[in-house]
Amino acid sequence: MAELTREAVEARIERALAAFDVDTSQLAPDAEMEALDIDSLDIVELSQILHDDFEIDIKPQDFGGATTYGDALDVVFRRAGI
Repeated sequence: MAELTREAVEARIERALAAFDVDTSQLAPDAEMEALDIDSLDIVELSQILHDDFEIDIKPQDFGGATTYGDALDVVFRRAGI
């Protein structure tokens, strides 16, 4: 399991999003998920990656109501307890 820090988790999320063809130069806390072209399939895959890499128990529905990248990070950090 990778080290569970905010920095490590965010770096892994950015790598995953880059693999999903998200323009990571646009990642900012107030960036709208829709504008970043992050869809529900990306969220499902990201949830699995975070579980596999960090053993974070997170489900796609946990992101309900998250409209910005910052909202999504808050969900992940809260579920990870960091």
